[in-house]
Amino acid sequence: MRGKLFALVVIVLFAALLSGCATRGSLKARDAEIASLKQQVIDAQNQCKVLTNQLDEAEGREKALQDELNLISDKLEIELEKTSQYTMLRVPDKLLFKSSQVNLSNSGMSVLNDIADVLSNYAEYDVRVEGHTDSRKIKPEFHDKFKSNWELSTARATEVVRYLTAKKGIGPERMIAVGYGEYRPIASNDDVAGRGQNRRVEFYIAPSNPVEDLK
Repeated sequence: MRGKLFALVVIVLFAALLSGCATRGSLKARDAEIASLKQQVIDAQNQCKVLTNQLDEAEGREKALQDELNLISDKLEIELEKTSQYTMLRVPDKLLFKSSQVNLSNSGMSVLNDIADVLSNYAEYDVRVEGHTDSRKIKPEFHDKFKSNWELSTARATEVVRYLTAKKGIGPERMIAVGYGEYRPIASNDDVAGRGQNRRVEFYIAPSNPVEDLK
């Protein structure tokens, strides 16, 4: 009888010992999980700080760019438009080209030099150059070069991009050239003043948005 009682006590004590080991194991696992969660919180806080600093830097760069473009706008007496997505400079064609020509004038190169001096300091921004014309048809003596205002406006936008990249060192991967011809007027083509406003080159300056690798 005593032997059986002793065996029962041993079994009970052994079961209690196993239960204690299991409890300690659970506590260790829980402690490890808590430590992991704490580290995740710390990592998230550090990442948040990095992103906040990057955002502050980007906002500071945007303000500096805007200030420099405002100075160009005032100096050249050209229009500037700011939206949440881009800043646009609108340059009358007479500041860049002679009538029905695509070769930059001396004043045109001077204007682009001023713009390039700013763009060269902000490599994180892309530039879309748009050429526009009035609705008057291309004169017959220029038909060998341009059949329509589309060709003229595209050639002018391309000439501006070529100058900025080849002569002023602006990265070509940042540049886009587009020609709209007469089809996006901002004023009436029925009078001289309106046609003068429609003949223009516009610079749309916006933060780079690279295409992600889809592979």
